[in-house]
Amino acid sequence: MNSQGQDDPTRNPSSSRFRASRLWKLCLDETKAAIERRARLNRMLCILMASYLINKDDDDNDDDDNDDEEEEEEDSQKQVLQSPPPLIFYVIPIYPPKNNTEKRNDTVVSKPSIGPHSPSPFKPEPSLIPETKPDTSFSHLNPKTPEMESPEQIFILSGQSNMAGRGGVLRDHTRHHYQHWDGVVPPESQPDPSILRLNAHLHWEAAREPLHADIDARKVCGVGPGMSFANAVRGRVGEGRIGLVPCAVGGTAIKEWARGEHLYENMVKRARESVKNGGEIKGLLWYQGESDTSSQHDVDVYHGNMVRLIENVRHDLALPSLPIVQVAICSGDGKYLEKIREVQLGMKVENVVCVDAKGSELKEDHLHLTTKAQIQLGQKLADAYLKHFGSAESDCHPAL
Repeated sequence: MNSQGQDDPTRNPSSSRFRASRLWKLCLDETKAAIERRARLNRMLCILMASYLINKDDDDNDDDDNDDEEEEEEDSQKQVLQSPPPLIFYVIPIYPPKNNTEKRNDTVVSKPSIGPHSPSPFKPEPSLIPETKPDTSFSHLNPKTPEMESPEQIFILSGQSNMAGRGGVLRDHTRHHYQHWDGVVPPESQPDPSILRLNAHLHWEAAREPLHADIDARKVCGVGPGMSFANAVRGRVGEGRIGLVPCAVGGTAIKEWARGEHLYENMVKRARESVKNGGEIKGLLWYQGESDTSSQHDVDVYHGNMVRLIENVRHDLALPSLPIVQVAICSGDGKYLEKIREVQLGMKVENVVCVDAKGSELKEDHLHLTTKAQIQLGQKLADAYLKHFGSAESDCHPAL
């Protein structure tokens, strides 16, 4: 036994071949450890790059949402599905495969070791993770806001973009079609503790501009007629607070407000929810028609569609004499603007009055009212409501 060990140079500690063999093994172990460290570094870089690309893609999508032009409000939204960034896999060649490796076509792919001394899963340093600053501009829309008590006098705001409000919405010409609200709120539209709004989550909260920010959410909303209307009538339509139920959506034609359509059903749902815990629906403010000025056919069917809308709303809310204040449009998408105006001004339906918006100041798009014009329109709506419905008792009772 001893003679055999001494004859074998690789087993004889005093042999130079033994020392060389041991050194070679140490070099291989160090090379393998270096390769594994490099593989972990590559995986870390891949994860960080993927996180960066995904966050960058989300930011680009947010910018694209604001790039829609108001003139194309009637166009359907097209969703662009973008492929996620490709995942990168590194194949690391390792010389002699051992227990924690698997050979595939002469190439070895490392497998994670499993055992009591296995390294913990990779977690990037928090300082290396891209941070996004939360948008707090509409923090009042938070559904977790404590719910307020139901108001006593409730008004539904419905129609399309000029009811939703585009006052103060500006186009940034340095960025392609990018729009933003200037944030200017005139005194006539300032919030008041006695004015509430029903938000998208069906909770009452303090009303403030823009009223339709979470309702007409695909567009940038600004000042509309709702707040100036509420400030003008508060204290003059009975005791208690005023509740506004925003339902308007820009770029919508009258046919989209037919019974069974999403816009109509959502409006009725929100109106019913507004009186679930008390209060009375005192009226409906309606401003719509710009999207029905493109053809003679739209003109021919507009009167019938509007009458059916009024009848359906009154029936579904169990308010047979619900007061409705309609706005005769002053702008439109097509050449039949005056024809639609004639239909609106000539409508003879009980408890329906019309306010003419002709002569209102328009923005540079020649379609939407300026902030100043919206304030004036809200006051006209208030005057019309108080004149025709403010002092008389009507069938304004809770919807069933």
